[in-house]
Order: sequence, then structure tokens, then C-alpha cells
Amino acid sequence: MAKRKLTIFLFSVFLFFSNLSIANPNIDQWLESEKSYKDLINEGFEVKSYAISDIEVGNDLTIILFVTVLQKDNEVYECQEYQTIDKNVETLDMNLICKELVQPYERGIGT
Repeated sequence: MAKRKLTIFLFSVFLFFSNLSIANPNIDQWLESEKSYKDLINEGFEVKSYAISDIEVGNDLTIILFVTVLQKDNEVYECQEYQTIDKNVETLDMNLICKELVQPYERGIGT
């Protein structure tokens, strides 16, 4: 009897955790925004965290990634700036994207 209960219990635990491990890769909680750092600061957002990473990609090129989290009340934005520089520290390319933290949604056409 105890063996049967243990088997049922272990099977239930296995089912529960196996369902948790199946993730939907199309779920996102960051919605792209047209706003810039300046727009967000002008609207009263404050910088809450900042991080810098660099990746040497060869041919004397380095990609620098700046990530900034800004917050005002319950609104949160994450801005990512990608900058490609050469060995002379000349900027060859730079991209900026800011995203707003929203309720999770499914990415796809029209979202």
C-alpha cells in the first residue's frame, strides 16, 4: 500500500515539474519603444541600474553593450546600446533600443 502511494506521489511530482519545464519561446514581457534615454529622463524616469560588457570579435573590432534600467513609479524601461569600435576607439556603428516592461504577451504578427 505504501509503495503504491509513493509511486502515485512521485508520478504526480514528475508530471508537475515536467509541465513547468515546457516554456513558450514566443512569450515576451519587454515591448519595444520609440523612446530614447533623453525622452525617458525628460519624463521623470531615474536610472536604477547600469551595466557594461565588451566582446572582442576579431579584426581589431570590439562590441560594447550598455544596459540601463530606468524606473518611474511602477513603469520600468530597459535600454540597450550596442556600439562597435575599432582599435583606435572610433565608433563604426551604434544602435539603441528601449523596451518597456509589460504583462507577458505572445510575440507574433501584429504584436
